[in-house]
Amino acid sequence: MKSPVIGEPSAGAQRRFSDGTANAWAERVEALRDEESVRIGAAIHSVRAVDPAAAAIVAGWALERDHPLHAHVSEQPAENDASLDAYGATPTAVLAEAGALAARFTAVHATHLADADVTLLGDGGACCCICPTTERDLADGIGRMRPLADAGASLSLGSDSHALIDLFEEARAVELDERLASGARGHHTASALLRAASEDGHACLGWPDAGRIAPGTRADLVTVSLGGVRLAGTEPENAVDAVVFAAGADDVRHVLVDGREIVRNGRHETIDVARELHEAIVRVAA
Repeated sequence: MKSPVIGEPSAGAQRRFSDGTANAWAERVEALRDEESVRIGAAIHSVRAVDPAAAAIVAGWALERDHPLHAHVSEQPAENDASLDAYGATPTAVLAEAGALAARFTAVHATHLADADVTLLGDGGACCCICPTTERDLADGIGRMRPLADAGASLSLGSDSHALIDLFEEARAVELDERLASGARGHHTASALLRAASEDGHACLGWPDAGRIAPGTRADLVTVSLGGVRLAGTEPENAVDAVVFAAGADDVRHVLVDGREIVRNGRHETIDVARELHEAIVRVAA
C-alpha cells in the first residue's frame, strides 16, 4: 500500500494552508476556546489533502475534547479512485481507520459511497452534510441520502461553494434530486428535510440545544411570510410542506440568533448584505 506525500499530484492532494504538521495544528488550536456564541470544531479537508497519520491526530484531538469533526468524503469518483490507489481503501474506510468516525463526525458531500461506506457512517451515527446546489453546479452527482438515513446517519445541509444561498432550495433538492435519480417520489418528508436544515444542522456544528422550539433551547428563530406568490393559499395544516417545497430566501422576514434580531422585515440589521458580498468577491478576484 502506498503512502504518498501530501501534495503529490497522483494522490489528488489539495494543500493550500498548513501548520506544517498535524501536531503543530493541534498546539495552535489549543489556544481556541468555546464561547457563548462560538463552538470550536476540527476539519480534515479530505484524504486527498491529509494523510491517515495526520488525520488520526486531528480525529484524536476532536474525540478527546468532544468537539465536532468534519471531512469532505467521496465528493467525486476521482476522489475514491485516488484513495483506493493510495491507500487501498475508500475515503470513508481510511477515515474510520484513523478514528474519525468515533468522534462527532460529519461527512460532507458523501456523494459516491460504497455500500460498506454507508454502513460505516450509519453504524457510527455520523451526520452527512449534503450540498445539493454545489453538487449540481459541479456535476458531482446525486448522493444516497435515503440509504444513509436508513442506516442510522443523520442529515444536514450545506452550501459549500455558495452556488446558491438559499437553504430552502438545498432542503428540497435532497428529495427532488433523488426523485430524478430513482424515478420515484417520497424519499424524504418535508419534516425530515426541515429537521436537516435546522435541528440536525445545528447539532453537527456543536449546537445540540438549537434548531427547534422547545423550553430550554436557544432562541434561534426564523419567520417566513405566507403572503408572497410562492406561498399564497398556504393553510396551517400544510405549512411545513409548502415552506420546504416552495419557499425561497426572499420569503424570510425575521431572523433571531439567541434572541437577538439579526434580520427584520427582510433586511439585515447590521450589514448591507449585497454590498458586502460584492466587495468580498472583488477582493477574492483581485
